[in-house]
Amino acid sequence: MNCQSCQNEFDAYRQGKLSRDVMTSVESHLETCNTCTGIYRQQILAERVIKSEKELQPGLFLSTRVMARIDKLDNEHLKSAPSFARVLKPVLLSASMAAAIAIGIVIGNLQYSGSKSEKIPAELTLIDDAVIESVDVFANE
Repeated sequence: MNCQSCQNEFDAYRQGKLSRDVMTSVESHLETCNTCTGIYRQQILAERVIKSEKELQPGLFLSTRVMARIDKLDNEHLKSAPSFARVLKPVLLSASMAAAIAIGIVIGNLQYSGSKSEKIPAELTLIDDAVIESVDVFANE
């Protein structure tokens, strides 16, 4: 058995799914080939590490401890910040919101300024369409 065919059978060999003669061939190759033996041992070690990682469970109240630590760091950061920075931040946020709203209003009014220049004639504003034509007239056509 060559190294490539032996390495292809490692998974089935570990699981015991090989026939008796193929299993004997793999075992005899592993006894004579140091390279394949090293690779086989690395695969077994990797499988053990993966299995142990899957079995790890987080400790009780892990999320509570992590969140408490985050809150503690946030509180320390706020206490270490100068008092003017704690006041300045909300003021700047409010000012930027007000500026954004004002700019939006100005831009919105720019769009309608050109269309308002045309005035509707007074005669058209005094016409009562309900008296002139009825919807029933169009329904009969």
